[in-house]
Amino acid sequence: MQRVREFLDRYYPRLVELLERCGMPRSKPPLLVLGVLAATASVVITAVLWVSHRVDADSGPVAIEPAAAGRSGTAVVNAERAQVLSMTMVTRNRWAAGWSDCTSGPNCRYAAVLDRDGARATSPEWPVPYATLASGDEAIAVAPPREGTLTGDTTMMFRMTYDGPVLTRLRYRLSTSTFGPGEILTDQVVPGRIVVVNPKESSVRMLDTRGSRSPVCDTTGRCWVLSGIGRTDILWTDDGGKTWQSQALDSHNQLGKLAVSPDGQTVVTTSVIVGDTGQAVAKMRISHDRGATWTLVQHPPQSLNTPPLAFDDGTAMMLGGRPNDRPRLYRVRDGAADLDRGYPGDLADLAGDEHLMYGFEVPKRRTTEVVLSTDEGATWTKFAPR
Repeated sequence: MQRVREFLDRYYPRLVELLERCGMPRSKPPLLVLGVLAATASVVITAVLWVSHRVDADSGPVAIEPAAAGRSGTAVVNAERAQVLSMTMVTRNRWAAGWSDCTSGPNCRYAAVLDRDGARATSPEWPVPYATLASGDEAIAVAPPREGTLTGDTTMMFRMTYDGPVLTRLRYRLSTSTFGPGEILTDQVVPGRIVVVNPKESSVRMLDTRGSRSPVCDTTGRCWVLSGIGRTDILWTDDGGKTWQSQALDSHNQLGKLAVSPDGQTVVTTSVIVGDTGQAVAKMRISHDRGATWTLVQHPPQSLNTPPLAFDDGTAMMLGGRPNDRPRLYRVRDGAADLDRGYPGDLADLAGDEHLMYGFEVPKRRTTEVVLSTDEGATWTKFAPR
């Protein structure tokens, strides 16, 4: 009691004087004065706690145990009718594979398998196909939103670390027209749009740009995209989207494909025409000076199954052939496309560079194995990515 009196004698006159300056008469009872102070302190403390909670909630990714996100995808990968839908290889021992199982009819199930230096993990089951992406020196898998937009449903990122698999919920950010180092441009998450995935901060957002497909970034920092409705244009930026340059490639055909060599010097583009027999190559061009000048490729395959590959040595390789025929490997050299020496089998896809080429193999009716080559297609190795 003595301490309370000492406190009041010491601080109460100062508090009354402060409140009098704020408009409260000195005649107000002491308990009312203390009540006002207590209420004010309570509001301030509540506001501080709320703001700190919001900052903490937004300061880091939300890590989720894979088992808590849904059923394990092991049953999908090992199902009798399972097949590979996507594949991204950074090295022979670091890759991500997307799998599907449509045994139950139209309600397919999807999962992804990641390998990091021999340690493998399978993602949770997901209702839409996983997108597999390269993130620096590792491969990751992104589970796109079920609705196909970044407005409501959840998007997940599955990656392997030295401590094991990590599943993270990606936060949605407002769309931007720029992007920074370490961020990934992809058209595999939202149909018909390019999005920016930031693995470091576990976020994803739309990219506001004229480009709508085939984003590629080379080792110099330049990023390329294709654009156009009823036509094909190529766009590129050297400053993370702050400024763009563009060039028209085909004023009549779109749905083109784009390939850029790692050093950015060799660029290959194709425009596609849709006819009675399906999609066919309308024009194929190659540039050896970062798109400053272009050469029309002679004798390209009539159809392409996947985008071509551009190499630092100025050549390119592609998987194509006549419509409805078994695809073959073609090499573009000296302005013309010719059949290449290597033939790994029935390929449904081709990706990589001159140091590591890979693609799905279709031995029967299902894609269950991947083939890879480290000598520009002279020899091939086969394995099942599960």
